[in-house]
Amino acid sequence: MKAATSVPVMREMAKGRETHIQVRGNYQIKEGRVNEGLPAVFAVPLPNKADKKINRLTLSKWLMDERNPLTARVIANRYWESIFGNGLVRTSEEFGSQGELPTHPELLDWLATEMVRLKWDTKAFVKLLVTSAAYRQSARITPTHLENDPANRFYARGPRLRLSAEMIRDQALAVSGLLSAKMYGAPVKPYQPNLGIKAAFGSGIDWKTSAGEDKYRRGLYTNWRRTNPYPSMAAFDAPNRNVCTVRRVPTNTPLQALVTMNDPVYVEAAQALARRMVKEGGTTPHERVSFGLNLCLSREPKRAEVSRLVTLYTELLVDYTKDPAAAKLMATDPLGPLPAGMKPEQLAAWTVVGNVILNLDEMFMKR
Repeated sequence: MKAATSVPVMREMAKGRETHIQVRGNYQIKEGRVNEGLPAVFAVPLPNKADKKINRLTLSKWLMDERNPLTARVIANRYWESIFGNGLVRTSEEFGSQGELPTHPELLDWLATEMVRLKWDTKAFVKLLVTSAAYRQSARITPTHLENDPANRFYARGPRLRLSAEMIRDQALAVSGLLSAKMYGAPVKPYQPNLGIKAAFGSGIDWKTSAGEDKYRRGLYTNWRRTNPYPSMAAFDAPNRNVCTVRRVPTNTPLQALVTMNDPVYVEAAQALARRMVKEGGTTPHERVSFGLNLCLSREPKRAEVSRLVTLYTELLVDYTKDPAAAKLMATDPLGPLPAGMKPEQLAAWTVVGNVILNLDEMFMKR
């Protein structure tokens, strides 16, 4: 592993800035100087109290102090929320008097102490959560569950939640073989519809699609402007970044299905998945469908599932054989020219099959 490199991100001023009380908020009327410190309401004192120099490092040490009862609880609750869909404190953005009480306060306390005991090792903490009996339960809902715990507040069943906007896009690119593992660097601009941004805001804000592997980088690196949010992610409840969003509230709308069926990113992913199914999935339609389902759903497909998709492929192959122009368009736009030896009508039919697989409920939901 490459040794860590220290990179300076800020430098302390030689002389601290003087801050004064501003009478009634008027910056022109100043009274006594205000020194660095903590409000007396906080029970945990600042570390190294004898050290007169109080700076950002002092604040960070105070935040991570083992005696601080809040930091570990907030972090533990956030990871629980990411794994189970809802936090033990459901208002993860508000641990104060305006938030909800924890459903399992003793469990939250224990998780907080485990976080500290693990020395804030987040990978070890996530492993603790996903190997728990609560997480490993079946997500199947029974009449008894609906009667006794309809909102699953007491974890009568395993979690079932939709992936985030970024995860949905990244997963489609990953199973198709397009996802770039490149890390760091400047934001990228994948495909997005022409929404008249140039006419509304001028040519300077025009969206220029990135080239090469930059089109396929993780959603984390997608360029985001508050005046021009990336549409496909906005449809799946990605925050608009006008304000800080701690907890995303998921929605279900028909627009989301239109995105995953028609957005160029997902069409291209379906084309690449089709080429993988033809190249790596065997020689018969049944083998290729089974390969595609196994690749995307991480399970062995049922016989009925394979049969339906083989029937769909057979019907589409007949239609595309009659219309070579439509077949070529479906097989190559926007991914690019056909690989040697692959027929456009076959790849077009497999592209539609791949699109169907990418739009299955199991692709979007974590159970």
